[in-house]
Amino acid sequence: MRDGFVDVRGTVTLDGDPLPNAQVTIETTNGSSFARTDRNGNYIAEYSRSLKGAGVGDATVRISTREIFPDEDVSGLEVDPRSGDHIKPELVPVKYNKKSELKITIENGGGPYNFELESDRTGSSSAGK
Repeated sequence: MRDGFVDVRGTVTLDGDPLPNAQVTIETTNGSSFARTDRNGNYIAEYSRSLKGAGVGDATVRISTREIFPDEDVSGLEVDPRSGDHIKPELVPVKYNKKSELKITIENGGGPYNFELESDRTGSSSAGK
């Protein structure tokens, strides 16, 4: 690993259930790292194809289900009549993505950073290490 980068992984749930195929973006002063959750909601952050992890320090985390990944089945998705692109519904409230309130401090030891999200209908969030 490059200096200043550590292993960042964890689990994302929404209303207590694993959140599959969500994009996790971790923004630090060292740049942004990205991950995709698996069917169990687990993710492993990557800064680039050759550099795993994320930068040490304070970070804003954004989680979204709108991203369509190249290997996803799009057969059941709506198509935008203007662009012709498939539209994937956003299941995650804006307080966790565009207007994210998710803040963490990535420590030198790295470790699991789990995010227990709640939909707008159930109330507030908790996030942690």
